[in-house]
Amino acid sequence: MANKKRKKSSPLELVTPRVLPAILEPELQELYKLACKNSESVWQKFETENGQKPSKDIVDEFIDLTHRGMRIAQDKMVQKLLLPIENDDVSHARCFAYRGIADAIGWQLLKNELAYVKRLFMGQQPPRLQEANIESVLFAVEQCHAQDPDSIALISDLTTFIQIGDIYQAKKDGSTSIYEVKEGETNTEIFQILAGMPTLVDENDVPNQFADKPESYQKQVQRILRQKQRMQSLQETLSNDEGVDALTGKSVKILELPTDVGVWFGYVVDLSEQCDSKGYAINVIQDCLYIGCYKTGQFKAPGHLAFEAWFSGMGATPGCPRTSLVNCMNDPLGLPIYNLPIPDELKFDLLFGRKHVSLGIHMQKLIEICIGIGIPIRLADKKETARLKQINKHIWRYNGQAIVFGESSEQSCLGEGFALRVFYHGEKPVDAMIALATAR
Repeated sequence: MANKKRKKSSPLELVTPRVLPAILEPELQELYKLACKNSESVWQKFETENGQKPSKDIVDEFIDLTHRGMRIAQDKMVQKLLLPIENDDVSHARCFAYRGIADAIGWQLLKNELAYVKRLFMGQQPPRLQEANIESVLFAVEQCHAQDPDSIALISDLTTFIQIGDIYQAKKDGSTSIYEVKEGETNTEIFQILAGMPTLVDENDVPNQFADKPESYQKQVQRILRQKQRMQSLQETLSNDEGVDALTGKSVKILELPTDVGVWFGYVVDLSEQCDSKGYAINVIQDCLYIGCYKTGQFKAPGHLAFEAWFSGMGATPGCPRTSLVNCMNDPLGLPIYNLPIPDELKFDLLFGRKHVSLGIHMQKLIEICIGIGIPIRLADKKETARLKQINKHIWRYNGQAIVFGESSEQSCLGEGFALRVFYHGEKPVDAMIALATAR
């Protein structure tokens, strides 16, 4: 994200859920089924005996139905979002909800893998469709679908995280393409010129190569060159699991974690069922992840208030991370609630505020557990934290102190992505720490 000073939220604000107005539920239910479940009729065909792979016909049918549902959902969202915007709460909530559906499509196309999604995210605020060259993009989408009828050409600006290229197209054969759509004669001219200059890769060479052109033209060439290089780097990384990160320019390699990381989503399903009878249910996972599920209206105090009283009462400090599960929709790198392995009924109960799930990581206990199982871990002092922050602005701080783990030269700092993985990707905190400690 942009390097801005963040407003510090109170613990209670962090666990307060952002819920949608009830009037949106019918249309969101329809979009969800199209975007995520249009191939449900063939799912049972994948349950073959003796572990045999399903036939090509079954796989093709699955992909055809999946992409068809995604295309229809996208068309419906675009038609609605391009209508004149009314400045009311429902309209703003609809835009927010639709981005979640588009994100759910994108995450499916990227196999729900955070490592791949991160490569597409540039830390920018997504624009409104009316602010983008939407007519040209829609025409390009139509061309993509006409050429590859079984594909899905997802409009990047519909999502919160696809920020390289205007269109991300996934084809039936598993291949992907990223397209930048440009308007105007100047852009068309520049693209044609660059197509004939494959050796021009350094934007610093542009003033020499285009010395006869005005400065504004040269800057546009540099912008298009950067975009072209970002797309090429992304394609290489997604295809080969290694390449150059488009945001930082550093070499990256996507590795599978060397240890299995358990997930806690099953516990939430159990808590939700218990909640139906008594109005609430709580649990502690691995002695440090606190989870509470609450039925709205069952008690005078809202669920997130009850959770905060319980969590802080167990010794959790204000610096301990906490959130509401539905707030995964607020984080561009969080797995959308539509993609979580929980029942559909619970997904929509959370989205529309009928139930609430609060989560908190008790950091003092997690650090004690890590030390107990042999992971060297400590809190850096303020001077060391400031130095580490200069090296990596994305380190995560607990009570203002960086968390350092590992031995001597192989030491690492816990990054901002740790809580993201635990809260919005369902990783058990101790398992995640073990994976981080052994992945280096």
